[in-house]
Amino acid sequence: MIPATPEERKKEAFRLFEDGRYLESLKYCQVILEAGHDPAVEVLAATNLFLTGRLEDAEAAFLDLARKMPDSSYVHSYLAKVLEARGDEGAIAEYATAVHLDPTNQDALRSYAGYLLGRRDYGGALRVLRRLVQIGRRPEDVRSLMRALIETGEAAEALKTHAVLGEGAEKGHEYIDALGKTKDHKMAAEAACAAYRATKDKKLLRKYLDALSRYDLPASIEAYAAHTCDDPDEEILFDFVLLQDASGNLKGALDATRRLLEHSANPRYRLFECEILAKDGQLARAETAFETLVRDELAAKNDLEQLRHIISRYRHFVKSHPDKAGAERRFLDLVSGDVNVASLLETAHYYLDGGNSPEARSWFYRAYRSDFLTGGLEYARFLIDQGEERECEKVMLYILANVRKGGDLTRVAAAIVDKSIRMYRLRRLMEQLTKRLEERRASLGTDGLELLAMAFFITASNALEEMDFAGCKYLCLAGMDVLPEPSRALRLEDFLGLIRACKERSVADRPILHAKPAHRRKEPAVPPRAMANLAGLTDPEQKLLEFLKAHRTATEMDLRKVLGTRRVVGMVNALIQKAAAQGLSVIEKKGVGEEGEVYEYTGT
Repeated sequence: MIPATPEERKKEAFRLFEDGRYLESLKYCQVILEAGHDPAVEVLAATNLFLTGRLEDAEAAFLDLARKMPDSSYVHSYLAKVLEARGDEGAIAEYATAVHLDPTNQDALRSYAGYLLGRRDYGGALRVLRRLVQIGRRPEDVRSLMRALIETGEAAEALKTHAVLGEGAEKGHEYIDALGKTKDHKMAAEAACAAYRATKDKKLLRKYLDALSRYDLPASIEAYAAHTCDDPDEEILFDFVLLQDASGNLKGALDATRRLLEHSANPRYRLFECEILAKDGQLARAETAFETLVRDELAAKNDLEQLRHIISRYRHFVKSHPDKAGAERRFLDLVSGDVNVASLLETAHYYLDGGNSPEARSWFYRAYRSDFLTGGLEYARFLIDQGEERECEKVMLYILANVRKGGDLTRVAAAIVDKSIRMYRLRRLMEQLTKRLEERRASLGTDGLELLAMAFFITASNALEEMDFAGCKYLCLAGMDVLPEPSRALRLEDFLGLIRACKERSVADRPILHAKPAHRRKEPAVPPRAMANLAGLTDPEQKLLEFLKAHRTATEMDLRKVLGTRRVVGMVNALIQKAAAQGLSVIEKKGVGEEGEVYEYTGT
């Protein structure tokens, strides 16, 4: 039976939450909120929604709470967790807000670091993990810090971190990897061997064998042979194949490859068999193996990037074939008849290798029409290499305008600023790239921010050439502001050099910062009674909003009758999310009554 007093109900809701009984805790929260507002219970209810997997409802609840409590690190942290679970790239901005509001919030720091590590943003994770380890020194956080240091090229620092902070911690994967990166292969082998004996973890065995091969090749070949004779691990056996090949033992490599293929038909292993056969001079068997592999992968199309790599290796094999004309004819018959982007691009490169640029252009264009991103980037590279800068810019502007995912935008940006490709000289393209990256700034990781800084630097350099000194200085300051630390491509001094040049060349140096920004107390991003001027509403959503505006409050049952549907809760959640995306607040949940959830119109 539910306790009678509100305070007892509240205590019970929190007790159930602590016990991990989130659904029951949520029910108590709903009963409590029927009687009125209670910020702590509202936060608890939203957390329960997240932990019970009701992500859509949780997102709407935390968006509402973020408007009411804009300075709550907890609320922003959990909103980030919800967005992460839903695959929304806006999670990174909410995590950043959470740790900015409370740099001691260990749960927010740990979740943020985990999110960045999951995206392989080791540079971004490094700063977060340093703070986290400084506060808590939990062994798992120390290991994560070591991993971030290793992946950012600071393996020696990772070993120092283990020595200072890893007292009593196991010498596991991160410690072994750091030793390997610092070329201390003997110590790495000893540590990996000891760890493997204690855990029987095959990944540790693989690290041991790899480290051993770095300083004692004969002993490692014997060890590999011993560990792969009965029921071998696939990855370890493949490492043995690679080692045999590297040491010039083609027969041993081929025998080990055939054993490997008895356990797995992985295309990566089949491709290696093709190349070993070719290297061993068994050209007829190699050609048959290549054609069979390509044919199988064309039929499956499980991984277009892998398919392209396989076709590329087949194309290189064909180029060195004694019967080049016959091999090329068979290549075209097999590859060019399929319209996937991998086949189209490899056919284009086949003609380009042969010096037939008009035919290559035709196939690159077809690849662009098939896949505007992958095919388009290759087509644009071809165009700029051919001196067709205007057409290249036109293609890249189209790609830039149509990419949606943050990872795809970063990929396009990397191609544009790549010095070897020279697209960065196209000024209109650089301006649009800067604009697109600025629009996504809040959700960019370390790589994206570095690319944005590079875009600012390039456009600032262009402005200096055009004697737009004020524009150059502004772009430099903007670039310095977003430049991540550490940065691989730029330094703050690079921007300062441009600013110095502006001051030296300008006749009258005009300031671009006119007034010191006023320090303002943090306010909610949206006033509670924002104007309800929403865009993008469906007819039922518009009808729902008009009914609430007219009646100010309504129950779930009221809205069901008005709209003729039972899906009111989902519709209200969608409305709240659309409003939040446009910086507005129009509906507030007031709890649960006998006729379902109660809603109040908060617009004007």
